[in-house]
Amino acid sequence: MNIEIVHDVYYIAERLKEIDFNYFILYNTKRKKYEIHHAGQSDTYCLTVPYDELDARTIDFVNQTRVENRDRLLKELDEENKKRGVYEG
Repeated sequence: MNIEIVHDVYYIAERLKEIDFNYFILYNTKRKKYEIHHAGQSDTYCLTVPYDELDARTIDFVNQTRVENRDRLLKELDEENKKRGVYEG
């Protein structure tokens, strides 16, 4: 069962709407995890919040994983993999 989070202590639900009005938060009671969804997508699921509570880290995480940041994220992953000797590119 999923419960939509509309109000929370740190106003994370409202702050996500400032990033993109289509974002919303569901709490997955089966997995006991918060999920970020986007109403503008056919499959609304975007990501699972990697923290046990909603706080400023959630906003940072959503901003980091936005599609607009894809190229930068891929470059950072490639650089990290090169440092670890995992990637030869």
